[in-house]
Amino acid sequence: MSTAQASSASDALELSLDRARVYRALARLFLEPHAESITSARERDLPELCEALERLSGDRDLAAEARSLCDLFEGIDVDQLRKGHHDAFDESSRTRCALTEMDQPGGPPQQELVRTFELADVAGFYKAFGVEVDPEGLRVDHIVTELDFMNLLAVKESIALREDGEGEHAQICHDASRVFLRDHLLRWAPALGELLAGGDGHPVYRAAGRVLRDFIRFDAIRIDADGAPVQLIDPTKQSERTPSP
Repeated sequence: MSTAQASSASDALELSLDRARVYRALARLFLEPHAESITSARERDLPELCEALERLSGDRDLAAEARSLCDLFEGIDVDQLRKGHHDAFDESSRTRCALTEMDQPGGPPQQELVRTFELADVAGFYKAFGVEVDPEGLRVDHIVTELDFMNLLAVKESIALREDGEGEHAQICHDASRVFLRDHLLRWAPALGELLAGGDGHPVYRAAGRVLRDFIRFDAIRIDADGAPVQLIDPTKQSERTPSP
C-alpha cells in the first residue's frame, strides 16, 4: 500500500469512527432518561458527540448546536427531563412527536398502504447485517433503532477499514449506510428534528431536534445519500398523522 493509500484509509477510518460516535450519542438522547443515562450522556456521549462533529463537519453552527446541547446537561434535573420526554414523545401527550418512521405527520398519501412493505424493508437491512430486533422492544422503525443501525454500519465499516483497508467489506458497509439513510432516515428524521426544534418542549429535546435535523442532512450530503429522489415528510402537516398499528 502506498503512502497516499495508507493516508486515505486512515482518514476513512477516522471518519467512520466519528460517524459511529455521533449516531450512538443521538440514539441515546431519544431513549427515556434516567439517572444513569444522564450521567453517561454528560460524561461520555455528549462530549464525544461534540468532538466528533467538530472533526466531521467543519460547520461551526452544527458544532455549536452540539455544544449547547452538552451544556444543557450540566446540573440537569432528572424528573424534569423525564417529564420533558413524556410530553414530547408519549402517546398520551397532547403535543406528542412520534418517534417511529411510519407514524409521521405529512407523509405521502399512500403511506398506510406501503407500511408493511416499508417495515419489511427496514427489517431486511437489519437481517442482512445480523441484527435481531426484540419483538417486545422498540419497533424496527423507531428513531433509536434506526440510529443504532447507522452506528453499527459505521462501526463495521471502521473494522473493515482497519483490517482490510478500503476494500470490498468496507464498501459494502458504506453503501448500506448511504442507501439506508436515503431510503429511511433522511425521509423523516429531519422533519422530526424540525418539529422538536420548533416546539415549546424541554430545552434538551429542542436542542436534540436541531442536532438530529442538521446532522442527518449533513451526513446525507457527505456520503451522497441524497443523490436519488426521496419523498420527504412535511413536518407542518400535523393533521395527517398516520395512526399506530
